[in-house]
Amino acid sequence: MNPQAGTAHHSLEALLYAAAQGDHASFAQVYERTHLHLFGVAVRILGQGQAAEDVLQEAYVSIWKNAGGYRSEVGGQTIQPMTWLIAIVRNKALDALRARTRRRESALPESGDLDEDDVQTGALQSPSAMQLLEQATQTLKINDCMSGLEGNHRQSLALAYYQGLSHTEVAAQMGAPLGSVKAWIRRGLEKLKGCLAAQGVVA
Repeated sequence: MNPQAGTAHHSLEALLYAAAQGDHASFAQVYERTHLHLFGVAVRILGQGQAAEDVLQEAYVSIWKNAGGYRSEVGGQTIQPMTWLIAIVRNKALDALRARTRRRESALPESGDLDEDDVQTGALQSPSAMQLLEQATQTLKINDCMSGLEGNHRQSLALAYYQGLSHTEVAAQMGAPLGSVKAWIRRGLEKLKGCLAAQGVVA
């Protein structure tokens, strides 16, 4: 029997709880359902594919170790599983961004060492504009790939990955048969991955 078969219809919350008990199949399902969206979160913050991949890997290690720390309600406020996962990735990405900034600042010469050539050659030009351009380009590529999908594929993927809904929940939301939803998500994911690979966003 496929070890993942029993987890296929579970909610993201149930999968996190199972992963907290050491269930690798459930954790694999968490990854499959969320990694594209969480990668997008990392890319929007870091603007670099490799840096975002490194952060995403660190984030999933943290998610595996701390899955038991997820609480669906804190102080009377409902916390969606995807919100919790996004917070982990954002924190990791912001830490990486701060570390990158510190490295660049430490590499700058003292103000007294600046000369006219440094200024004229742009050696000390702020990289923020290029970073923003890279970040915007990556985001546009992801959005372009999503917009290029067929309607049912795009909608089912958005519900499953952006909102963290299970296949059953997506079927209920779309008013479609579960089998159709599974096929849409599978085919849409294949097309999305192919598009992103062609754009150089993912390997």
